[in-house]
Amino acid sequence: MKKFVSFLLLVSFTVMPFSLVADNSATITYLQNQTQNSWVTQALAAANIDDLDISYIDANETALMQASKYLLAFAAMDSSDADTVNALIDTVNSYFNNNQLGEITQLNDDFWGLLALSSVSSTDNIEAIKNFIITNQNADGGWSWSTEGDSDTNDTAAAIMALLEANVAVSDAVIVDALNYLQAHQNADGGIGYSTDSESDGASTAWVITALNKAEINPGDWNIDGNTPNLFLESLLQEDGSYLWMPSDEQGSAFVTPYALQALLGSTYPVNHINLENNETPFGKSIRIEGLENTICLADNLEAGTVLDLLVVAAAVCNFEYLVEETAYGPYVASIGGIDAEGMSGWQYWVNWEGGAVSVDTYQLVDGDQVLWGYGGWPTYAVKVEANLQNENDVLIQAQYFNETWQNLTETEVLVGSETYTTDANGQVTVTLNEDGVYPIFVEQAAQYVRSNKEYITIGNGISQTVDLTVNVNNDNGGGDDQVSFSVSQSSIDFGDLEPGQIAENILQVTNTGQVGIYMEASILGDDVLTNYTTLEQVAWPDFNQNLSSGASESINVRLSLPGNLAGSGVKNGQLIFWATAN
Repeated sequence: MKKFVSFLLLVSFTVMPFSLVADNSATITYLQNQTQNSWVTQALAAANIDDLDISYIDANETALMQASKYLLAFAAMDSSDADTVNALIDTVNSYFNNNQLGEITQLNDDFWGLLALSSVSSTDNIEAIKNFIITNQNADGGWSWSTEGDSDTNDTAAAIMALLEANVAVSDAVIVDALNYLQAHQNADGGIGYSTDSESDGASTAWVITALNKAEINPGDWNIDGNTPNLFLESLLQEDGSYLWMPSDEQGSAFVTPYALQALLGSTYPVNHINLENNETPFGKSIRIEGLENTICLADNLEAGTVLDLLVVAAAVCNFEYLVEETAYGPYVASIGGIDAEGMSGWQYWVNWEGGAVSVDTYQLVDGDQVLWGYGGWPTYAVKVEANLQNENDVLIQAQYFNETWQNLTETEVLVGSETYTTDANGQVTVTLNEDGVYPIFVEQAAQYVRSNKEYITIGNGISQTVDLTVNVNNDNGGGDDQVSFSVSQSSIDFGDLEPGQIAENILQVTNTGQVGIYMEASILGDDVLTNYTTLEQVAWPDFNQNLSSGASESINVRLSLPGNLAGSGVKNGQLIFWATAN
C-alpha cells in the first residue's frame, strides 16, 4: 500500500481540435452554487478553478464507490491531506477479492476503482482489475454495470477510460471493439443515448466524449450529416450555465452539468494524476523469512531500527525462536525457526533484494525497507515471481533472481497449485488453468536460490466462507461446484481488548460437508493490525493451506499477536476468508 505525506500534482493538457464553448463562466458559477460533490470538484478543477470546497470528503468513508470518487476528486486538485488520501486508498483496496473490486457480479465498481487507484499512483491490484474488466466485455464490444447485464454506453465509456488508464493500447482489439460499440449507438442528432434505440441525452453524450478525449479521438470526427457529439451537447446549454439532460427538459440538470463541462473542456477521467515518485513516505518495515520447507514469517509495517531489531520484533509477531551468537565480526544469526547453521550453509539476509554487506546490528533500516532472510550456502540469490492473467484461464509467470541486477531464472520449476511447470530461456512460462480455484504460484527453495514470494491467482469464483475479525487495541501510548461445500463453526471472532505485546487465540472448526475432498486457503482483509499480525495454524496466513476429505473436520488456530511497539488505539475490523476448491 502506498503511503505519502506530500503531493506533486502533474497537469497534462491535451489539445482537442473540436468546438469548445467559448465562455464557461456561467457554467462555473452555476456549479459553484450547487451542493459540492466529487463530479463538481473534478469539473471545476478541469476548468482551472482554485480554492475548491472539498469539506464533503470523509476520510472514514467505507463504501467502495464513494471512496473511489473521493480519490478522483483529490487527484483533480493539489491537496496536502495525506492522511485522508491514505485512508481512502486503504478503503478501496480493502474491497479487493477474487482479482476484482467489490461485488463479483458488479463491474462499475471495478471501472471507477481502477481509475481512482491509478489517479493517486497506487498500482496495487491494477493488473488484476484490468484483466477482470477485459474478461467481462460483452460480445457486442460494450460493457454493462454488471457481469450479466446488457451493454450500455455509460459503462462502456467508463470501461474504456479504465483500460486506457491501465495501459491498454487504443489499437488493442478490446478498445477498438468498445469504440465501435459506442459509435454504433450514435443517433442522427449527433448525440448518444444510454442503450440501443435510446434517445440522445446529455449525460450519455458527455460520458462518450470524455472516453474519446481519453483515446485522443476528435469527437468532431463522429459526424452524421453535420451533427457531432460535442455539437449536440453544446445545444443543451442554458442561460444559467446548466446543461439539459434531455432536449425536451425545461431546466438544466445539476448532475449532468459537471459531466458536460468536463467533456467540452477536452478533459477526461482522471482529471489529473498525483505523482508519488520521490514523495512517498512508506510506513514501517517488512520482513519475510524463508525456511527450508515453508515460510517462517511474513509481516509488514513493523517498527525497528536495525536488521537485528526487525528480526526480534518479527519473532514476537510470527512466534518463532532464533539464536544470535557473538563473534569477532559482530552478532551472527545462527538459527531461525529451529534451522541451525551447519558447515558452509547458514542464514543470510537481503534488504530490498541486495545482500547485506554489514553486521545485522549495524544495518540501519528506513521506512519502506523490505528484509528477506533465507538459508543456504555461498552464493545464494533472492528470487521473485510475477504472475498476470492474460485472459480468463491463461497465466503468464515471470521468474527472476537478483545478482546486482534482475536476471531471468531459466529452466526452473515453478509451482502452480499442486502442479509444476518449467520456465523458458526468458524465465517465463504460460500456464492454462481450467479448474476454478485459488492457485499459489512460487519457486521453491533450491540450491543457490531462496524460495520466492508467493503470488495468488484466482480462477472462477470457487466456494468461500467469511469470518469477521474484531480487536480493540488499548494503547495508552498512542459459487463453484455443487459438490464442494464446507462449514465454519463461527461467523465472527472478537479478540477482545488487547495491549501491545499481548496475544489472543481462537479455535475454529472447519468441516467438509461436501461430496468430494477439498483444498483450502485463506485471505485476511481489513485493518493492518489484523492483516499483519494474524496467523493461521502458526503460519503466516498467505502460507496457510489445508486438505480435507469428505466429512472430515479440522481445528484451525487463529492467533493475533500484537508487537510491543504497536502504535495507535481503537477498534480494528477485518475479515478472514476461507477458500475451498475440489481437491
